[in-house]
Amino acid sequence: MILGSLLLRNLASKVVTIRGIHTGSSNLAGHSKWANIRHIKAAKDGQKSLLFARFNRQIRLAIQEGKSPNPAMNTLLRQTIDVALKKQMPMASIQAAIKKASGQGAEFRRHVLEVKVVQNKVYVVIVLYTDTPAQAKMNLSTILRKVGGTFADLKHLFTETGMIVAIGQEKSPEKLLEDATEHAILAGAEDVDILDENEQLLNFTCAPAEIQRVRKELEDLNYEIESAEHVYIPQMYTILNEAEMTAYSKFREKLKTIDCIDDIFDNIEDASS
Repeated sequence: MILGSLLLRNLASKVVTIRGIHTGSSNLAGHSKWANIRHIKAAKDGQKSLLFARFNRQIRLAIQEGKSPNPAMNTLLRQTIDVALKKQMPMASIQAAIKKASGQGAEFRRHVLEVKVVQNKVYVVIVLYTDTPAQAKMNLSTILRKVGGTFADLKHLFTETGMIVAIGQEKSPEKLLEDATEHAILAGAEDVDILDENEQLLNFTCAPAEIQRVRKELEDLNYEIESAEHVYIPQMYTILNEAEMTAYSKFREKLKTIDCIDDIFDNIEDASS
């Protein structure tokens, strides 16, 4: 899911824009808004420890925001547990994470840091969850000094959006899209598109603040939720040569030493798009 090689789905598929009720088809290849999103479906990096660490953070945040360690009383925690179980996190590990999070008093919050690396060609948005943000920023500063990177104001160069990947019920692509369009309107989503016709896999987009509400509406409409993510989509892309890609890969490796990092977004053009 983060800090690894992630699965990029082929998103050259039908798109329906709900806002404005415009329907049609669009080729999403190349420099589209989807081209560099690596959060569709599941991560294939094989690094379960990183994935489970992420769920530990999300469980703590869910308990804090939902004000209860009881999944029956905390919808966000229940949803987090459901996703963790789908990704094969053992129930014993989930219970341990809940127990540990319940005893941690310091406020756990989401923070976003933006940096430029590789001769200022690569823009990176780093999402982290921590109760010690100053320490995390200090650790990142140390890495940036070693690789020649800098902090920068970059969020205006990315589009923030909520992405909810869900499994539909219909086998026919035409009926799948027709139903998803209707349900997206009912749920208050902005867009919906088919990611995989064979697996009935759909992507609903919405405002980041609306992710949990739209997710619940879709669950009430009997969609099985694969993931619900707050993502940053680059508005422009950069292409790296081999040496530059090697330098960026080394930077990403160094980021693994900051254990509170939850997600990383960049503006690198994916070679497969």
